[in-house]
Amino acid sequence: MALIRHQYLRQLPALLAVAAVVATLVVAVPRTLPFTAVVERSVADLRIAFLTPEEPQHPDIVILEITEDTLASLPYRSPVDRAFLATILEKLAGAGVRAVGLDILIDRATEPEKDGRLRRIIGSYPVPLIAAWSTTALGLTESQAGYLRDFLPVESRGLAVLLRDPYDDTVRWLYPGHEEAGAWVPGLAWALADALGADPDRETKPLAWRGRPANGDAPFASFPAHAAGFLPDDWLEGKIVLIGANQPDSDRHRTPFATALDPRAGQMPGIRIHATGLAQYLDGRSPAMPSLALSIIIALAAASVGVLVALLDAPVAVKLAGLAGLALLYWVGGFALFDAGGPLIPLVMPTVGLGAAYGIGGTFTDRRHRQQQRFIRQAFSQYVSPKIAERLSAEPGRLRLGGEKREITVIFTDIAGFTDMSEKLEAEELGAVLNEYLDTMTGIAMARGGTVDKFIGDAVVVLFGAPEAQADHAERAVACARELDAAARAIAARHAARGLDFGMTRIGVHSGEAVVGNFGGANRFDYTAMGDTMNTASRLEGANKHLGTHVCVSAAAAGRCPGQAFRPIGTIVLMGKEVEIKAFEPLSDEAAASARIAAYRAAFEAMRMRDPAAADMFAALSRDNAGDTLAAMHLERLRAGETGERIVLTSK
Repeated sequence: MALIRHQYLRQLPALLAVAAVVATLVVAVPRTLPFTAVVERSVADLRIAFLTPEEPQHPDIVILEITEDTLASLPYRSPVDRAFLATILEKLAGAGVRAVGLDILIDRATEPEKDGRLRRIIGSYPVPLIAAWSTTALGLTESQAGYLRDFLPVESRGLAVLLRDPYDDTVRWLYPGHEEAGAWVPGLAWALADALGADPDRETKPLAWRGRPANGDAPFASFPAHAAGFLPDDWLEGKIVLIGANQPDSDRHRTPFATALDPRAGQMPGIRIHATGLAQYLDGRSPAMPSLALSIIIALAAASVGVLVALLDAPVAVKLAGLAGLALLYWVGGFALFDAGGPLIPLVMPTVGLGAAYGIGGTFTDRRHRQQQRFIRQAFSQYVSPKIAERLSAEPGRLRLGGEKREITVIFTDIAGFTDMSEKLEAEELGAVLNEYLDTMTGIAMARGGTVDKFIGDAVVVLFGAPEAQADHAERAVACARELDAAARAIAARHAARGLDFGMTRIGVHSGEAVVGNFGGANRFDYTAMGDTMNTASRLEGANKHLGTHVCVSAAAAGRCPGQAFRPIGTIVLMGKEVEIKAFEPLSDEAAASARIAAYRAAFEAMRMRDPAAADMFAALSRDNAGDTLAAMHLERLRAGETGERIVLTSK
């Protein structure tokens, strides 16, 4: 069986073009609909939180944190004592630090002597010193902004801005600065990196978060600010020192790590985020984000796979399970890729694209399937029984509704695997195949005096003994069934020679009472037969699939055919029935006289008598006659522990 249904192959380019459109939307939607971007970022946060790889503590950056203990040692909590800051800066200069970042906003006067001392130190600092800067646009009053302008030299200013997602307040981006009145106003980390000669670019990009060292240390060495005076100079020499707050209720910001930790633990002090950005600039780290080209390739691949899954020649449940499996595999792969040091490839939107493309492809296949079904119904509607037409034409009074009970013999036929075969053919080719088959079947039936009652899908229903009474209706039906079987085998062989898997035709024959006549409404009716005889004939046709036979005839029909040879199949309990029915397979005179059939009858009789030797007899028969599927079926039953001729069918 082909993986993709034959009739869909011609439409594959168009469907792949649809996949390209879906892929475009997958890439574009997060850039236009913020909600989808937030969902995608949240999934990326999970990977950052759980899988950011371990790495050594940064060798060049040290953080001095103003903690609650620090504030407790000062004369007042706010603003931070200027003399305290001045003393720390003098200590750092004396220790030979490389640069200093001060994430403390000096926007108001305190004690004049202390303020003056700090201003002088900042103005004459021997190494680059960048202090927090802000403006009225960022929330300062005119008075605060004016004081800050007077206090900080231009070269010492860095905007202490952290870019937070407006939808979930998470800090995810590195803030470089912005243009203002034709001048570049740098961010704190950018200004420090620039002062140190790192030549940072001015692009806003995702933060490249650092993993914790394997020994459990923090990504950056940090000490309480009030302990700075006790730190050995060689711990600070050549370092870039950042000074800022680390307090439980101020200047804390949500980061991607909040998805793996409790909400409070996922809140990071601003000074540590600035340190992360500075390290990114100094080390030339690239954020773990995929390029636009890679995102497009992933989206196109996901949409194409969705279309191809929709076109697979498989049940919907199997395709949905496969789709879910592919999505799960992609997500696992996305997490594993980041864990191995790869980029944070998008997971949510490609999965949406996979499902959307599958839905579009499925809509297309459903439409094609309905077209095929409509074609089949139209083709079958062209076949009517000439006998019925002749009688209705001769006797218009028979158009009235009603029926009569009479003894008839019914033939049900069905092509095994017809649905699969029809889905592999274009409508024109399917029409030619069906016309050949139905013309042959109906021609044989009508030549034997049968009435083609109806077509049910690919099944043909033939009545003998109605509308015209036939004393030999059972003999006619069995002879017709044998001829139908021979013709169907020839058709299947002819198609097999050209590569088409035309299934075997299964035939059921049963005799009994049925109500025959015109049934329906005043404007639309049909001449047909109704009753258990019809149902039994249909079940006998289906029983062939389990019995290994092509033609299955009930004892009620076989008993009316004294000149026809049969071999016993067994006593069958049909699906949905409680009453047993003996079934037989019709044989040619030549086959009936063969040693093979004699051996079968002997083995069957031994089985019927529950003789243990029956299994060996059927085994020998199957070994010498590999094509005898009925004997093989009995051998399988006996080997499975069944005895006797009673066969209970649990499915149609």
